[in-house]
Amino acid sequence: MQKSERITEKLRPHILIRTIEDSDIPLGEEEPKLQKIKGKVEHDEQLSREDEAFLTRLVERAIEWQKGLKSSSDTEPEDTMSG
Repeated sequence: MQKSERITEKLRPHILIRTIEDSDIPLGEEEPKLQKIKGKVEHDEQLSREDEAFLTRLVERAIEWQKGLKSSSDTEPEDTMSG
């Protein structure tokens, strides 16, 4: 593996976690697992495939969450039907 690929591989979990946290998506029961994975990432521990899959699913949800927030903020109050 080339040096740039290793650097990218090490940064990827950091980027995924940052995306999830920046989205302000409600995590509920998933919060403890995310914190556990975040601890592994901060200590440069190898993530399991399950951890990677978990982060990927949360990022997908975070992206959808942000799209929904943007969509609702783009809708002007005059554009919505009353009552």
